[in-house]
Amino acid sequence: MTPTRAGHRSVVLGGLTGGLAVALLVAGCGGDGTPAGPSWVAAAPSATPESGPTSAPVALSLGRARARYLEIVRPYNTALEAFESAAQAGRAWTALRPLAAKVAAANRTHGRALRDTTWPARVREPVTALLRETDAAQREWERAARAETAAELLDAVNAAIRHSGAKQAGAVRSALGLAAYTES
Repeated sequence: MTPTRAGHRSVVLGGLTGGLAVALLVAGCGGDGTPAGPSWVAAAPSATPESGPTSAPVALSLGRARARYLEIVRPYNTALEAFESAAQAGRAWTALRPLAAKVAAANRTHGRALRDTTWPARVREPVTALLRETDAAQREWERAARAETAAELLDAVNAAIRHSGAKQAGAVRSALGLAAYTES
């Protein structure tokens, strides 16, 4: 693994085809591929004759938001690290494909959880930026999971890498007062 200037790590994926390799930036982020506004961009509270007044969700405290973010990203980071380890070990592309499916599933869940959380005001903009990148990456992880050739897998993983969200995840971590991501 090679550290990058952004404080993330890059990984060389081998074993896809002879001589083909790709660097993968790890961001500790995710999205579900469905463009949807975050939970704090809800309609103004309303009243209905049946239910009476409703109120907007209350944002998490900064301390609770830190813990929630770390809880949300853990499964995605674990799935991505398993994919990276297998790729670094030179596993066949057919062995990487189900691992890409696990990354896609974890990323989808991750994105939903990020969207469903009512973040403190200072974290909302970085989370929104992170979700834009990870939504784009989600489509590519799903494509990698369906790949029928090594070249298709490589192309999809390269496309996912272009939307790693590393910079955006770093901004979320910074807004939360968390240290830079380190591999577990």
